Parts: sequence; C-alpha cells; structure tokens
Amino acid sequence: MSNLRPEIFFVQYGTPLHEKVLNAVQQRYRMSREKFSDRHSKWAEQETISQAYVKPSENDQVRKQAKRDGKPQYTTIVIPYSQAQLLTMHTYWSSTFLSRSPIMQYEARHGEAQMNVKAVEAFMDYQVNTGGWMVPLYIWLMDAGKYGLGVIGHHWADEYSITSETVEIDKTYFGIKTGKKVKQRNTVRIPGYSGNRVFNVRPQDFFPDPRVSVANFQQGEFCAHRTELGWNRVLKKQADGIYYNIEKVKESLSRWGMRVDGSPQLQMPDAMETFYATNRDDGTSQKRSCELVEMEIELVPREWGFGASSYPEKWVISVINDTVVVSVQPKGLYHNQFSYDVLEYEIEGYALAKRSVLEILEPLNDTLSWLFNSHMFNVRKVLNDQLVVDPSRVVMKDLTDPNAGRLIRLKPEAYGTNPAEAVNQLETADITRTHMQDAMMVVDLMQRITGASDSAMGMLSMGGRKTATEVRSSNSSSVNRMKTTCEYFSAMGFAPLGQKTLQTTQQKYDAEKQFKLAGNLLNKKMPMQVTPEMISGFYDFVPIDGTLPIDRFAQASLWKELFLVFKQFPQLSASYDLPGIMGLIAWLSGVKNFDQYRLEAASDGQVLNGVQAGNLVPIQGEGGVAGSGQGQIGGGVERDFTQLSQAGSIPGVGRAG
Repeated sequence: MSNLRPEIFFVQYGTPLHEKVLNAVQQRYRMSREKFSDRHSKWAEQETISQAYVKPSENDQVRKQAKRDGKPQYTTIVIPYSQAQLLTMHTYWSSTFLSRSPIMQYEARHGEAQMNVKAVEAFMDYQVNTGGWMVPLYIWLMDAGKYGLGVIGHHWADEYSITSETVEIDKTYFGIKTGKKVKQRNTVRIPGYSGNRVFNVRPQDFFPDPRVSVANFQQGEFCAHRTELGWNRVLKKQADGIYYNIEKVKESLSRWGMRVDGSPQLQMPDAMETFYATNRDDGTSQKRSCELVEMEIELVPREWGFGASSYPEKWVISVINDTVVVSVQPKGLYHNQFSYDVLEYEIEGYALAKRSVLEILEPLNDTLSWLFNSHMFNVRKVLNDQLVVDPSRVVMKDLTDPNAGRLIRLKPEAYGTNPAEAVNQLETADITRTHMQDAMMVVDLMQRITGASDSAMGMLSMGGRKTATEVRSSNSSSVNRMKTTCEYFSAMGFAPLGQKTLQTTQQKYDAEKQFKLAGNLLNKKMPMQVTPEMISGFYDFVPIDGTLPIDRFAQASLWKELFLVFKQFPQLSASYDLPGIMGLIAWLSGVKNFDQYRLEAASDGQVLNGVQAGNLVPIQGEGGVAGSGQGQIGGGVERDFTQLSQAGSIPGVGRAG
C-alpha cells in the first residue's frame, strides 16, 4: 500500500485490528441510531406534512373513482398553513443571513491591519460563491424549520479534473520525422477549485453522541454521518490514496441494500436502480453504489492501536456497507472540532433534540383543516337535494339524473294528482357556517406562536385603512420575534461555521491568488493579491443581529438626498469625495458599468503633449481653427485648447485640480 498518503493509517481487512476498529464504529453508530429512532419517525412525519399530504379514506377512494367517471366530487384536503408559516420564516432567515455582502464577515481580534481583514473576507467570499455554498446554506436554514434540526458539514477540497483527448502527432523513426501523422491519446490533469466545500446532512443521516444534547454535540465523543457513495467516487478515493480494502468492498456490493429513513411520500434518489448495475462474467449483476458511514471519534491512539500517544485526538474512520474499514486517518485540523454545524429552531437547553415549526403547529393545523373540511362537506350536503319521494308516483331515473335542468315525470297512475305530494324538499340549515370564523381564530393563534404575522407575509391585516405608524409597529413586533431566532442561529451555527472554515483556510491555503474585493468595495472592481501571510492572525466572525438588511433602493435614495445637501454647501463638498458618492449611488441602484463614463482629468501640459503626438484633435472655437501642420500648433490653437480643457469641453480631457 505504498500509494497511500502519509497521514493515512492502513488497517488490513481480516486482521484483529480491523475487527476491533469495525466493532467500535458499529457500536457507536447503532447506539446513536437507536437513541434517535423516535425522532426519525417524527422527522418522517414532518416530511409528509410539508407536502400537505393526507392519507385517503375509503370514502375518498370512492369519490376519486366517481371523479374519474365525470361526476364532480369533493376530496378531503390539508390546509398547508403551517407550511406557509415556515416559508415566511425561511424567507426572513435567508434574507437576514444570505443578503449580507459579504456573507462571511470578520473583524480583527488583536489589531490586525484592515487590509488583512479585507483579504480574509475576499477569500471567504470567493469560497462562498465559487465553492457553491449558497444552496447548502438555504437548505440548512430550511431544515432547521422543517425538522427542527439543520446539519451542515464541511471539508477542505483540492480538486482537479482528469480529461483525455485524441491528438495527431508527427510519426518519428529513430527521432527523425517521417512526414506521417499518428493519433495519440493524451490525458491531462487540470487543477480546479481549492477551498472549503460544504454539504447538507439529512437529520436522519446524522448520528451524534446521544450522551449529550444535539446543541452540545461538540462535547461528545463521536459524531458521524451516513451517505450513499457511487462506485466511481470510491475508485477516485482509492486513486488518491485515501481508501483501501476496495476488493473486499466489491464482495459486499451484491448483498448490501440501502437503508433510507424518511416519509414514504418523499421520493428519494434510489442508488440501487438497475441502471447502475453492471453484468459480471458469471452473468450476475453487481450494484454500483454503497453505504458510507464516516465517523469522527475523539480517541486515544495507543488504546486503539494507532500509535504510542496517550492523549485524546480526533480521528476520522470510514466504513463501507457496515463491513469494511476503508480509511483511518487523524483529523489534523487546527480547530480540533467535529466538521459539522447544527441549527435548532426551538431554544431549549436540555432536551436531546428539539421540535420543528411544523411539529409545534401540527395540532392547530389539524384543527384548521378539520374546520375547513367539515364546512365544505356540509355545504356539499346542503347543495344536494334532500327529497322525500313517493316512488310509486315518480319516474326515479329522472329524479336521480345528476345533470342540471332535469325534467321529472310522473307515472301514468299519478296523472292528475298534485306533484307536490309525490316529491317534497326537506329544509336544511348550514350548522358549520361559523367554522370559517373559528378558522381565522386558529390562524391568528398560529401567527402568535411563530411571530410570522400577515405583515411578515406581505399582507396587511383586515379592518380598513392603516396608518404608516400602525403598519410599521406591526412589522416591528413580528420582526422582533423572528429576530431572536436569527440571533440564536448566528451564535449556534453560522459563527462556528465561519470560524472553523477560516481556520482551515489559514492552515491549508499555500498559494497566492487574486480575489475580488467584497462588500462596500465591490463597486471599485479592485482585485487583491492574497497571500497566506495576509490571512494569518486572529479574526472573529461578525455576529448577525437578526435585522433585515436595508433595502438598496432606500439606501440609494438616502445617499441621493445627502449628495444634494453636499452640493449646496461648498465646505462639505471639499470634505467628501462626491464622485465616489455618486458611484456608490449608482452601484446601490443596480448600475454595474458606471465607471466607463468617468472622465480622466488632464493638465494643460498633458493636453498639449497629446496634441503634438497626434492623439488629440483641436475643436474649432470662436477664436480660430486648428494650425496648419500635423503635430504643430499655433498660439491661437493653444489658447483654444487651454480654454476648452479648462471648461471641460473636450471629451476625456479636463483640467486637473
């Protein structure tokens, strides 16, 4: 196994050490799985609720068949109001966290230079955008509300791509070109992205130490996650010297099946589809995917047989299909923490796991659905005629015809009698007419619980005209409720994520690249040369206060008013960079190419040098025309250029100072 990386510890399959390591991982994995099994079933219910799914009854099945036959029917539905509340809250959270520029902001802890802070933010902003962080961050926030637990992992990636192409080269004979061409395949290894990658972990696939609460999982002994791994990824890991014992993994593929915990209504990717099977020589098919459990454990190397050290260290152990250990290596990161970060919606300090938005609102949402459905069923019953009929006097098939405008015929023996005595309409009353009023009370209660009121949804409450003060007060009350949750998310998840990824960047980054400045300096379009020395030091993640970022158009309007004030007072104009303020207003307004209209100032001497070099052409003025010779200029023309340059009449030319 000489191709293994130096930091990889080789554990040969079938040895006592392999059995010891495998059993230790299995025991911890099963302990966590069994402890969280109740939450797994509850998380599956939340997945079903988020789809507004209701299990159809026998009557629903009958009505569904009648609908297929062309008879309009009413079906029981679930009012997805709890889902609407969740989406409103997620919109506020994502706007608060992901609308900052840059998203990951830092400040110096021990007086590091401000330019170094900008370098750190520029590099982290590059990782957020180029490294594809945005989608996992959105899902992370959604999982926190949907399941009550959002989990995100991260790792450092030095990526590359291998591509092959067929090229024609000159055929040689003993080093002499023969004049003929031959085709040859060239394989090239191309460097790619280098930085932190983040990935989402389903709560059902997250297995922390159950001896501590999820909020304190960093204090546990181990933490693991489960995922499905394609066979090509296994081969790439083997080629990179990370995985071994791959031949034994092949033997377990045919007898291993995926285990997926989740809602039966949620269609999950199926890695076991026959499309991914390949036929072997013996005619049987081989599965092309496997289950990977990657566990980070704080262990004593001497007790596990990994070395002579007796101090607890964090190691990473990878097991495929619960049978083969494929990688053992020390974690080796300076932050010395598990490479996961969690968000929990409910602020509770002692429970193992917390409830979600959907779980808290579930009883009220069920009540809301019952009020609506019972009212609709009663309306449907009232709409249908409830008749008392004498079948001996009426043609019954006319009476049961569902089409509108029907004609009901009397039988011959009933001719000449009063039709009202053969058919009589029963009087009915809608006893559920107050259910919709009760439903609004339930809706109001749900809004009080979550703080996601009508104003947060972009809807003004009923009750006539509203003053600006009333609308602002209502918005502030709703925002303050969700603001606390955002501050909790910032302290629990975003701050540790920003701190650990920055420390990993400081440890792993060994190149020198140019990055675009982020934040307020973005409109300057000034790339910065970032070296490992520039990002060294101690930096703290700037916490998120939970308030929504100010609308850019409102900011542009404010700066426009200030700009007009500066223009009216020369003493203020001399103290501020008015062209810079104008550029900021344009940037806030969405203008991205404002700098291309900027005029470069030039002195009289520079103008004359440009004319003599033939780069500038004089403009006819009131005092005369251009001189007679190329590259020559007379006194009159010189005065014309001086006057025009001072007046700013020459495009691209102005008087300096």
